[in-house]
Amino acid sequence: MLKRILTGLVAIVGASTIVGAAQAATPSYTTANVNLRAGPGTAYPVLVTVPNGTSITTYGCLDGYNWCDVSWGTERGWMSASYIQVTYQGQPRIITPAIAPSVGLTVVVFNRAYWDRYYYGRPWYSNWDRYYRPPPRPPMASPRPPRPPHANPRPPRPPHANPRPPQAVQPILPPRPPQANPRPPRPPQVVQPIRPRSPQAVQPIQPRRPQATQPRMGQQRGIQPRQGLGPRNNRRG
Repeated sequence: MLKRILTGLVAIVGASTIVGAAQAATPSYTTANVNLRAGPGTAYPVLVTVPNGTSITTYGCLDGYNWCDVSWGTERGWMSASYIQVTYQGQPRIITPAIAPSVGLTVVVFNRAYWDRYYYGRPWYSNWDRYYRPPPRPPMASPRPPRPPHANPRPPRPPHANPRPPQAVQPILPPRPPQANPRPPRPPQVVQPIRPRSPQAVQPIQPRRPQATQPRMGQQRGIQPRQGLGPRNNRRG
């Protein structure tokens, strides 16, 4: 049961798409010898040159209505809107954003699916990345409006129960008057010059006298004769 419902929805959508595509086709004709290109821009390859006054079929235009999706014979491509005329109120008119919706022209897009559908197998088919130029970005939306005031704003805080007393402001004292008898300035001090010192006489170093050498332990001392005493006489008593 669910499968039958889904099948029916797909059929309805497909039928509506075909009807919409048929309604979007608008008879028109060229106003000069104009190139039919593989994309909305002069950088895309030229499919064929359509002669002046040739009847073509227009399916829609890009946003801004500067390039339109048209077909001529078996070729399907893009043509500048300034060379396409439609019949509006019984008169030929160039396609403009003002009259395009009135003649059944809607806004269409150019993407890779369009390229693959109509140009597969062409010599330049694999150069999509070189030819494609993404449309310019739309201008940024206006900034957000300011937020409305809060429904229940907070009440102001009550004053403090014991507020601090204000601090006393110290008055600015006037400058002191100058003294009646100011002290005279001190005279500058005279700097005494530094006298050079006289050179002192250098005393010569006298050589030391040689000291007597004391005999060491174990050496015999020489016996010196006493002065004033003669040899002892061996006197017997």
